[in-house]
Amino acid sequence: MRIRHVMISVIVVMLLTACGAGGKLISRTGSMNSYDMIQHEYKNGHIMKARAMVLELDKAHTDYARAHRLLNEKIEPARRRIFVHYLRLAKDSEKKKLWAQATLAYKQAKGVTIKPELMEQKRVEMEHKMRQMRLEKLIEQRRKEDESLWSYASAYVPANGLSPKDEVYLRQQEVYNDALDERAARAYKESRRYLRAELYGPAYVEIESHLRLQPDSARGVKQMQAIKQAMPAWLKVPKVQAETEKTIKAKKRVTAPKEVKLSDIQNAIKKDELPTAKRLAQVYRRNGGKGADKILSQIQKKLDTRSAELFVMGSRAFRQEQLNLAIQNWGEAVALTPENTEYVEALNRAKQLKERLNLLRSQKDNDPIPEEE
Repeated sequence: MRIRHVMISVIVVMLLTACGAGGKLISRTGSMNSYDMIQHEYKNGHIMKARAMVLELDKAHTDYARAHRLLNEKIEPARRRIFVHYLRLAKDSEKKKLWAQATLAYKQAKGVTIKPELMEQKRVEMEHKMRQMRLEKLIEQRRKEDESLWSYASAYVPANGLSPKDEVYLRQQEVYNDALDERAARAYKESRRYLRAELYGPAYVEIESHLRLQPDSARGVKQMQAIKQAMPAWLKVPKVQAETEKTIKAKKRVTAPKEVKLSDIQNAIKKDELPTAKRLAQVYRRNGGKGADKILSQIQKKLDTRSAELFVMGSRAFRQEQLNLAIQNWGEAVALTPENTEYVEALNRAKQLKERLNLLRSQKDNDPIPEEE
């Protein structure tokens, strides 16, 4: 029994050594049945790994001959077929200017070629074309949207026959301007997020939009400089058409003659009415209030902190299966920072789960079962 125990211990040590040494152990001993290991990798689709294991075998290895026969008759032909398949797909996609598909196909080809550097070069080339195209299409769309929004910025002027201070018109005017400010704020945040992810094209699109809506934004100018410094030379920003740029600059925003004092904003902050404080600060900025950007930044930090606390509370409630409480907390977090996609997605998932649970609980045993799916 002791001899058997020793033998088992030796086998365990050999297995652990094999895990640490990788394919190198194959060249030292034939006791691990190298051929079966190679065949296993090949049958499971790990063609390049099986190929490498064969090539690592010493000529003196007992499995050398049949392993190389497997390589020549099975592994290598399969590798070449797969490589040619992806290569043809990549070239066809490139010809059709399907840059994303071409990028993926060249990446797949790289995984089954003996010259991966060539396929990597093509993959990078296709990725560059894809990112350039994305920038061109996105920026064209955003410029059109911003121009359209600006064209209605002066629309809510009291019509002839109404009081110049018509409350409804002025309210609509304020709502519209708030929407433009919110759009600018989201664009700034998205630009920062894209820049952190090294997605320079989308980052540029967002910050250009932000500066178009708020030309005097100091943080926007700083962000634009950071993007330009980081942006690779191969990524080219399309020029703005002269007529379009002239049209956009010619538009003037009409602001409601609402007087907002700095003390109004500070009082709202003291009362913890942060959304109200933000709206007041936005009006304060539109009216040329001194230090408005700094005040808005401080308010936004408070909003971010509070919404993060609510999100954590919602997550805790969700783990404890308190779905209604989770939805309430996450809903409040989204209300404070609607631009946070993580919070929005969590809230949406929770609402969808609640809806499914409600449907499930409303079912009865004798309800008909639909045949279609």
